[in-house]
Amino acid sequence: MPDKDSPTAVARIAEYAANLSFDQLSELSVTRARQVILDTLGTILGGYQTRLGKLAADYATTMYPGSDATIPADGRSSTVEGAAWATGVMGKFLGMDDSHRINGHVAAELVPVVLALGEHLKLNGKQVITALAAGYEVMDIIQPAVKNWQRERGLDHKGQAGTMAAAVTAAVAMGLDADGIGNALALAMDMACGTEQYVYDAGKCDTKDLLAGQAARSGIQAARMAAFGFQGPPGALDGPYGYFHAFGPGYDPSYLSRLGENKALEEISFKPHAGCRHVHATVDAVQEIMRQHQPHPDDVSAIDIRTYHMAITPDFRVNFHPTSVGQAGFSLPVTASVVLTRGSWYREDIDTYDTPEAQRLRSLVTVGLDEEGAKQDPNRHGAIVRITLKDGTELRGHVADAKGDPENMLTDAEFEKKFTTLVGNLLPRERVDALVAQIQRLETLENVGALVRLTRQDAVTA
Repeated sequence: MPDKDSPTAVARIAEYAANLSFDQLSELSVTRARQVILDTLGTILGGYQTRLGKLAADYATTMYPGSDATIPADGRSSTVEGAAWATGVMGKFLGMDDSHRINGHVAAELVPVVLALGEHLKLNGKQVITALAAGYEVMDIIQPAVKNWQRERGLDHKGQAGTMAAAVTAAVAMGLDADGIGNALALAMDMACGTEQYVYDAGKCDTKDLLAGQAARSGIQAARMAAFGFQGPPGALDGPYGYFHAFGPGYDPSYLSRLGENKALEEISFKPHAGCRHVHATVDAVQEIMRQHQPHPDDVSAIDIRTYHMAITPDFRVNFHPTSVGQAGFSLPVTASVVLTRGSWYREDIDTYDTPEAQRLRSLVTVGLDEEGAKQDPNRHGAIVRITLKDGTELRGHVADAKGDPENMLTDAEFEKKFTTLVGNLLPRERVDALVAQIQRLETLENVGALVRLTRQDAVTA
C-alpha cells in the first residue's frame, strides 16, 4: 500500500498527463505516432471490408445514433463513443494492428479515441499526437507489472489496461486538468473487463475484436463522466483492492519509475503479417529460407521451429489441429506450413490452413524453445527454422528480431505498401495517396477531422 501522505498512483499519472506537451516528445516518438496512425488506419479500412467490420458500423449507427463523429470508410456518423467503438472493432479484426513486447496491442484501443474526438473537437495534429503519447505511456506504466498474472488467469490486456489508457487519451484530448484525468483513469479501472477465452473459442466468437472497441468506447465514457463531475476511487491502481492487487501481485512504487520518460511510443512494434504477433518471427525465418533456396513443399521431410517462450505458450500457440481460421492464426505449426505453401501470411493465406498440403506439412513440424536466444534476451522476438529435405539437405532461416520490431523496423515504403494492400480497392489511388501525404505531416494538420472524412468512399481530395 502507498503511504497515506504520498500522492496515489492515479494522482501521479494524472499530473504527468496533464502537463505533457508536444514539445516534450522526441522526434522518434512523433515519427512513431505518425506511423501508428497510418498503420492503424490501414487496418481499420481493411477491417471495414469484412463481415464483422460492416456489422460493427451498422451496430454503431443503430445503437449510437448521432452526428458527432464519422465512422471511417463507412461514411455514416455516430456519437463519439459509437464511432470509436466501431473503429476499434474494425481496427482489430484483421489482426494486423501494432504490438509491443510487454504491453501487447495498444493502437486498436487508442487510435479510435483520437480519431473520433479529434474530429468532434476539431483537434490539430499536435494535440492528437500528445493525447496518443499520453495513452501509450499509461499503458507502459500499468501493464508490465500485471502481464504474467494476466496470462496465468486468462485476462485480456486490451479490455483492462487498454480501457484505462483510452480514458487518459480521451481526457488529454478533451483538455481536462489533472483532477479530471485522474477521475477518468479511476472510473475506467472499474469499467475494465475481458478474458482471453476467445483464443480457445476462436471462430466461434467475436470478442477478441469487440474488446478493443469496448475499451475505446469505455475510455471516452470515463473521460466524459469525469468532465461531468463523477469521481473514481483515488486508490484505483494502488489501493488494497485496486488494479495492481486485483489483476496482479499488488502495488510497488517502482512500477511508476518510467513515468515521464516518454519512451513508450519509441518502443512499439508493427505487424507486416496477419495472425498473432508471436508467430511473425517464424514467418520471417521461413520467408528467408524461401528467398534463398525456394524449396518445393513436396520435398520437405521435417520442419523444426525454435523460438522464444511467449511464442510457444500457452498451448494454443502450438495447436496442430485448429478447427477455425481464428485458431489457425495463433498456431506455429500452421504458420510454417502455410507460409511454405503460400509464401505470405495474410488473412487470405490463413484461410488455407486446412488444405491437404498444409495438413501434411504441419504434421512434420516440431516446436521448442530457442535456449541460446532466451539466455541472451528473453524479451527479443526471434526464431530459428530448420527445414530438412527428403535428400537430407538442411535449410536454415534465422531472424534475431521479428520484422517490425524496433531493431528491425519497417521502412517507409513497407508501411505504405501495407497500407495500400489493406485498403485494396476500397478507395481510389489518389485518395490513398492523399491520406498517406496528410499523415506524413500529421503534426502540421489544423483539424484531423478532415483526415477522417477523407476515408469516406464519397469524399473528394480537393
